Amino acid sequence: MSWVARMRGVQVLGAPAGDLALAMVLAVFGFLDTVLTAQFQWLDQWHGPRLVNGIVVPAAALLLAWRRRFPLTVLAGVCGAMVGLGFAYGASQTSTNVFVTAIAVYSAAAYAASVPLAAGITAVGIWLRDAHDPAIQTFGEHLWDWVFAGLFFGVGLATRRRHERMVSAEDQARSAEQAQAERAQAAAEAERQRIARELHDIVAHSLGVLVFQAGVGEQLIDRDPGQAREAFRAIRVAGLEAVGEMGTILGLIRGDGVVGREPQPRAADIEALVRKARDTGVAVELGVHGDPPQLPAAVELSMYRIAQEGLTNAMRHAPSAAIRVGISYLERDVLVEVVNEARPGPEPGPRGSGHGLIGLRERVAIFGGQLDVGPRPDGGWRLAATLPAAG
Repeated sequence: MSWVARMRGVQVLGAPAGDLALAMVLAVFGFLDTVLTAQFQWLDQWHGPRLVNGIVVPAAALLLAWRRRFPLTVLAGVCGAMVGLGFAYGASQTSTNVFVTAIAVYSAAAYAASVPLAAGITAVGIWLRDAHDPAIQTFGEHLWDWVFAGLFFGVGLATRRRHERMVSAEDQARSAEQAQAERAQAAAEAERQRIARELHDIVAHSLGVLVFQAGVGEQLIDRDPGQAREAFRAIRVAGLEAVGEMGTILGLIRGDGVVGREPQPRAADIEALVRKARDTGVAVELGVHGDPPQLPAAVELSMYRIAQEGLTNAMRHAPSAAIRVGISYLERDVLVEVVNEARPGPEPGPRGSGHGLIGLRERVAIFGGQLDVGPRPDGGWRLAATLPAAG
């Protein structure tokens, strides 16, 4: 930051320190001008008593300290002082008056809230001053003051336009930065929701298998140790798979490059999902209808997660009921169904939190699909999700 900018930032009596310093210099210059030029007749262009000029002119110069804060008031004060002296004694053609008036005109054009009002005050001041200046006789002499004032007014307007462009650029930069931050926040929130859905699908499915197999093993450990060992083996396999999948996701969250990144499940993996469920002793059938088109990876992942959530819910709420998983490739859509028969097990499964269905609804809504979940008319439960084949 330059020393000029630092001085502008310091306020003294409500005025920037730099402007106050400029006003004091001009005030001292004006006072000395009224005193010293009396010693040199060829420099003396003052009209009226020197005491009056020595008070009024420095006072008008001091007004420039507030030229940014009250530009119209300062312009009116400076013009009033010069016009008043002209009315009383005739206008004085001095360098002090020129400097003070020029800065006041420039400041009004640059900082005033109303440019037309600033132009009006300037025009009235020049007209009244020139009307009482005995040195102005010709049209050219009258025209000079208007050209001089117009020049400084134009420079002030240019400063105003440059400041407005800077403010506009800063506003646009802030808006762009805010929009970027909002997009980043929205992307982060979407990623958090996606990770939460993935974790829920992994944990819910794996825990459902674990709970089911633990119940089977508990019932068979005395009657059929061989089948009980198979149930416990299935628990171990499901647990290892869940740990592996969660390790992959957590590695992605941490950005850990050493963690293996397994490919995301696809529609073809639903068959392996059903097969694993069968290995646990659940009666599951898989039916695929139609020719599979080329589907986006996101749609195939959602198909897998829908089938996984449906199987998990069916195994949790009706452990002994038969389950049908259906994949139908329609003309424009893909239908994923999970239906369990109305044959509840001897012990009802635990109630879920409902987060899984909420996650599924979010998944389906992303693609503009439809999710239907509810009891069947003839008993049992049906979960059906329709996804656009185009994603």
